[in-house]
Amino acid sequence: MSRLVIGVGFREQASAQSIGEVLAGVAAHAAMPGAACAIVVPEDKAAHPSLRLAAQATRLPIETVAASAMRQADARVATRSPQVTRHRGVGSVCEAAALAGAGCGARLVVTRMVSSDRHATAAAAILEESAP
Repeated sequence: MSRLVIGVGFREQASAQSIGEVLAGVAAHAAMPGAACAIVVPEDKAAHPSLRLAAQATRLPIETVAASAMRQADARVATRSPQVTRHRGVGSVCEAAALAGAGCGARLVVTRMVSSDRHATAAAAILEESAP
């Protein structure tokens, strides 16, 4: 079975609606029924109330990744934000989180999508496993 994860990045003031908007957009673009799915965020964001509400609404579990794992995945991100690089050490939080969360050898299937209020981003990565 393939492992599909949605990486999420967001500002402190992000609402559950903003996060839900990008989750829905990425899930629609990924269109991979049957793939296991989780929301992956940096460790310091996992307890944010808006994230928890959005995850509950989508019935997706929240997983965390360490900053070091995100930096290791950074070479494979497609989007580069100088501001995010200064603050987080990666070009795109959501893309790096998705790649790190999906595992070694994962690839992006949906690059960064931004909420209409610009407070949340999401991307999807997949690790395709060979059949036994």
